[in-house]
Amino acid sequence: MFLAALLAVSTLASCGGDGGAKNDTDPADVTTASGGDGETSSGESDETTIAPLEKRDLGGRTINAFIRTEWDYEFVIDEESVGDTVSDAIHARNRAVEDKYNCKLNFIEQKGAWGSHTDFTNTIHNSVLAGDGEYDFIAGYQAVLVMNILNGDLMNLYDVPNIQPDAPWWTQAGVDALTYNGKCFEIGGDISVSLLEGINCMFYNKKLAEDFSSPDFYQLVRDGKWTHDKMLEVTKGVYQDLDGDGVKSSGDMYGFTAGKYYIRPFVVNYDTPTISKTGELIWNNEHTINVVDRIVDFSVSPDVLYTEDNETDAMKIFSDGRALLFENLLGVSSKLRDMSDDFGIIPLPKFDENQAEYKTTTKNDVSMMCVPITAKDPDISGFVLEAMCRESTDTVAKAFYETALKGKYARDEESIEMINLIRQTLTFDFGWGASMATGVSGAQYQTMVEANDKNFSSWYAANETTIQEKTALFLAAFE
Repeated sequence: MFLAALLAVSTLASCGGDGGAKNDTDPADVTTASGGDGETSSGESDETTIAPLEKRDLGGRTINAFIRTEWDYEFVIDEESVGDTVSDAIHARNRAVEDKYNCKLNFIEQKGAWGSHTDFTNTIHNSVLAGDGEYDFIAGYQAVLVMNILNGDLMNLYDVPNIQPDAPWWTQAGVDALTYNGKCFEIGGDISVSLLEGINCMFYNKKLAEDFSSPDFYQLVRDGKWTHDKMLEVTKGVYQDLDGDGVKSSGDMYGFTAGKYYIRPFVVNYDTPTISKTGELIWNNEHTINVVDRIVDFSVSPDVLYTEDNETDAMKIFSDGRALLFENLLGVSSKLRDMSDDFGIIPLPKFDENQAEYKTTTKNDVSMMCVPITAKDPDISGFVLEAMCRESTDTVAKAFYETALKGKYARDEESIEMINLIRQTLTFDFGWGASMATGVSGAQYQTMVEANDKNFSSWYAANETTIQEKTALFLAAFE
C-alpha cells in the first residue's frame, strides 16, 4: 500500500507520524493498517500492528545509495526544484532521516533508463563481484533489476533486518506479486515518487462527454459497468476529420487516444495473469486470447489513435479538447492543469462485468528498492530503507496525493474518489514484472496490435519452449 492516514475515507492504510523524534517510539511506528472501508484491494480485512522502528544513533555514518540519474528527483533536490510541493517533501524526508538517526544520505548516480539499463545492472553486478560493499541500497528500474536477481546480486528482503514488507508504506500488491517461494528481492512504496506518479489511469473530457451524450463515467465505475464494451460504445462515432486531410492524424478528434505503450497496462487490468504463485505458466488461455482479439480490434477502430512516436502528441490531442478519453498516468495530471475543458479521472475499464474488480498497474520503469549481497551492514541498509519509506508516507506520498494531485490537479470530488479506487486496486503481475527474464510481457500485446495480428495462440506455440526455459531459469533464482 502507498499512503497512510490521509483521509478518513482513504482506501489505503492509515498511520500517523511527525517526521521527527519525540520519544523512543514514534506515533508513526505503531500502526493499524486498514482500509477506510475495512477492506484491502482483495476485499479482506487487513488489520496489522506494525512493530516500531527503534530509536537509533548511526554515529554520523554515510549511507550510499545507487540510483538512476533520470529519476534522481526521487532523492536529490536541486535549487530549481525548491518550492515545488513534492520536491520540498523529499527534502524534508531526507533531512528527517538524517537528523533523527544521525546519518548522511549519499546518492551515487548513473544513467539507468532503458537505453542505459545494461550498464546500470552491470555496475551492480561488478560491485558484487569485487566485493567492494560500495552500495548500502539500490533504487533501480523494476523490470531491469531481474537481471541482478538472476545473477544472484541481491539479498532476499525477508532476510534483511528491519525491513517490514507487510508495513503499509510498502506497496502490498507489489510485495505479494514479487514474492515467490518466500523470497522477494525488490520492493517499492512511498519512498518511490516514480511509483506514486506512474500508476495508470484514464482521463475523460467532460465537455465532449456532454456533447456526445456519454453516460456518467463515475457512476459506471461505481456500478461495476465500466468495461471494454462500454469503452467501445462511448468512443464510437466521436472521430472527426478536423484538419480535412482525409486520413487519421494528430489534428483530428478521437474517442480514445494514448501513447504508443498504452497497450501494456491491459495485460494487468484485463486480468490476464502470466505465472501462478506455484510457478506455473498460465498466460496462454482462452481469456488471454479473447483479450488480445478485443484489444487489436479496438486499436484499429477509426475512433482510436495511439501515437507511435511521441506520447506527448496524445497528451496534446486531449489537452486541446480533441479526445474523449486519454490513457496515461496519474502523474500526468500536473501537465493538464492548464487544460481549458474540465476533465475527470477514472480507472481503466474491466474486461467485462464478470471481472470481480478493476485492476490498475504501473509503468515497468518505476523505482524498486533492493540491497546487494555485499552491503557492508545489511542491518543498517534495512534500517535506513525502512526509515526512509516510513518518513515518505507523511511527507512525499502525502504531498503527492493530497497536496499536489488531489489539491491542485483533480478538478472534482468524484476524481478524488476515483483516485482512491485506483490506488486500492493497484495490481502487479509476477511474469510481466520479470519480463526481461521470462519473456512474458505486455510488449507482445503491443507487437500484435501494431501488426494487426490477433493470433496469440500461434505466437505462443512458437515461443512456448523458450518461455518455459527462461521462466524456469528465473524461478530457480528463488530456490
